Parts: sequence; structure tokens; C-alpha cells
Amino acid sequence: TGKGQRANITLPDGTVVWLNSYTQLHYNANYGATQRVVSLIGEAYFEVAKDKEKPFIVETAGMNVEALGTTFNVKAYREDSQIIATLFSGSVRVSSDRDNVILSPDENATFERRSGKLAIHKPDNSSYAKMWRNNDLVFNGETLEEIAVLLNRMYNVQIAFKSERIKQYCFSGVICNNSLDNVIELISLTSPITYETRGDTIILGNR
Repeated sequence: TGKGQRANITLPDGTVVWLNSYTQLHYNANYGATQRVVSLIGEAYFEVAKDKEKPFIVETAGMNVEALGTTFNVKAYREDSQIIATLFSGSVRVSSDRDNVILSPDENATFERRSGKLAIHKPDNSSYAKMWRNNDLVFNGETLEEIAVLLNRMYNVQIAFKSERIKQYCFSGVICNNSLDNVIELISLTSPITYETRGDTIILGNR
């Protein structure tokens, strides 16, 4: 999927995958014959068809997720400092070069790219991880600099900052009507910033 696009596909074994914006999913022509392995760059939500003889494996750059039949989300964008796997039902095994953990429903595993550390967490609301499928935006203490990366993926728009200070403003909340204009307007209403649009660039400044 390109920036600003999403897709829904069914793999040969019946596994259903939703791809978020700016995401690549690769699998071989013999997928399902002897094994079920896909490679992910970006973010995807999986509803895995049951097959106890052939585990379903999602490979990312640093962390793998293995399942038999379950629903889970994997966020593994190249530019993010973390890879995050969130489980909603069933059970998955998450592994890195050094660690191996089993997730229960409503838990997530985070892999820190810099340190190589893999850890389990129980977020306050695991459903936030899959809300992008309904075109909802969830912010959980992200800085405006991090949000700018997200908006670039979702809307293929560039965010420019008039000062370094603006980048550090943090936001939490859920935006359900997430048109770009609505997102920027809500951010400007909850923080001391101004914005102007020039072509495909939004410029943020201090109020």
C-alpha cells in the first residue's frame, strides 16, 4: 500500500490481512504448501486461518510472530524505534535473536531496535492497536514530531515545524472523524500552535 492507502487481502490458506498505509507484505509462491511465512514492513492486522500442522509466521526486521489460529496486529515500520505485536485472541509466540515470549490476549510485545530488548506489556486498552482499521486515530502520549511521521504515512502530506520546541508537544486521545483537516484543527485547538497549508505541506508554528 502507498501512503494514504489501505488494503484488505485473503491469503491462499484463508488468512485475512488488513494492511495499513505505507505497508509491504511479501510471501512466496509456495505459501501454504509446507509452511505459512509472510514478511512485513509497516503495519498489518491478521485473522489467521487455523492449521495446527503449519504455524503462521510473520517475519519483521528484528522480531518474528508465530501463531496457529488467532487475531493480532503487528506494527513494524522501518523508521519506528519499536516493533509492536498486540494479541486480541488465541496465542502467539514472539521471538527475537535473544528472547522468546508467549503472549496472552490483550497483551503486547515490544522489541526495541536499538537495545535488542523484547518485553511483554498489558496496555490499558489493547483495542487501540487495531482502531486504524476503522479509520480512527489513537494518540497515547506521542510527540508532535512522532505524529508528523504518522500523518505523512496516512495522508502523504509533509509537516514542517517553525521551531524545535513545537515537536515536543505531546497528545493523547482518539480522533474518530480523522480527515486531515479535522486532525490538524483538533491539534491546534488543544495546544498553542498555528498552522498553514502550502501545497502538500502543513507548516506548524507557535501561537
